[in-house]
Amino acid sequence: MTKNNLTPRERIAKARINLLTDYPFFGNIAMKLVPREVSDAEAEAFGINTMAVDMFGNLVYNPHWVTAQTDTIMKAGISHEVMHVCLKHLVRLGTRDPKIWNIAVDAAVNEVLSHTFRLPDGWVRIQQMAQKCSEEIYDWIIKNAKTYKMPVSGGFDSHIFGQDEGDTTGQGKKGQSGQIQGGAKNSPFYQNGQQPFDTARAVREAYNFAKSQGKLPAGIDRLFADILNPQLDWKDVLRKYIVQVIPHDFSYTKPSKKSYSVGYYMPMIKREHIELCIGVDSSGSISEEEYAEFLTEIYAMCRQFECLKATVIICDAAVQEVMEIDENFDPYCVKGRGYGGTDSRPVYDWLEENKGAETVKLLVYFTDGYINIPDKEYSFPTLWIVTKNGRTDEVDKMGNSTVIQIPKNGMGRDNEDGS
Repeated sequence: MTKNNLTPRERIAKARINLLTDYPFFGNIAMKLVPREVSDAEAEAFGINTMAVDMFGNLVYNPHWVTAQTDTIMKAGISHEVMHVCLKHLVRLGTRDPKIWNIAVDAAVNEVLSHTFRLPDGWVRIQQMAQKCSEEIYDWIIKNAKTYKMPVSGGFDSHIFGQDEGDTTGQGKKGQSGQIQGGAKNSPFYQNGQQPFDTARAVREAYNFAKSQGKLPAGIDRLFADILNPQLDWKDVLRKYIVQVIPHDFSYTKPSKKSYSVGYYMPMIKREHIELCIGVDSSGSISEEEYAEFLTEIYAMCRQFECLKATVIICDAAVQEVMEIDENFDPYCVKGRGYGGTDSRPVYDWLEENKGAETVKLLVYFTDGYINIPDKEYSFPTLWIVTKNGRTDEVDKMGNSTVIQIPKNGMGRDNEDGS
């Protein structure tokens, strides 16, 4: 059966099925999109000459364009829309010029697709900006506006993004170069009950599906590293630990005074004080800024939980100093020494001798990972916080422990890749 024997909707269905078989990563996500054929009036009103996609996963297409394309172009075109959704290009416009942003994101997407498909000559490519994110490409186009000749078409497809504040109909209107400014629901093609497309979930499912078949597209691991290998935030993990280990009970013996004003008697929460133990590797390879940032977070947590006390144990080959975190604590007081090697075992020995292993609820150990660890497993858990340039393989060997490496961009979560 030739393409002329199929309706445009059937050609869309065929292309998605072929993608699922030939290129399962793109096909798996494409099957989650909702095909939406536009009428001639809609195509004219919104400038949809080829295809478009919105933040709700509506795959919008012009039936006349679909009818004229080969199966290969159809698969590449749908994959192009898939990548716009996955890379969140529709919600990253900000205050940028829509026409130039359209070209930038198309160039970014086409660079990815070029490793899998043979793209038509008319699809925008900027070889100088290969492997760059859309924001970088946009800035490059602006900087080189005098020498770079932008495509007359403005890109392969139309983009549906942004809410037009002047549009009260909820239907949206056409912007520059076929860019659709969404209405009340951020898209003129929004259907009642639709939720924004779950990009992270779709990428993970498609990745696993394609990997199981040995058909992962080149560069996908790097492109979606933040989704496929998310960084845990050690501060969130520590807070969860603290909440779990703080024992509490309720009592009506002394009702909560805060409830008097509203006419109810609520129980008073009885909390026991617990002590958090902090091990600090005084290795010379850890910067003073890293020490200060880590201890500042610990100090802030101690101030947040009134029933929490913290003891800081500074150690290299032996325990060098022990201090309490109180209102007079200075996070900048700890500095790298780098004397006598690095060993965590003296910290565990000190805890057993001075606190008793059964009374220790949690040990948080800040290190670069180049450290000796105990041979035995302790009853209390250890949360290892490894510096961004440290190693994790050694501390990973220890039982009853959790290892979190600080992201390259700082103490918190990694930023979105943004490619």
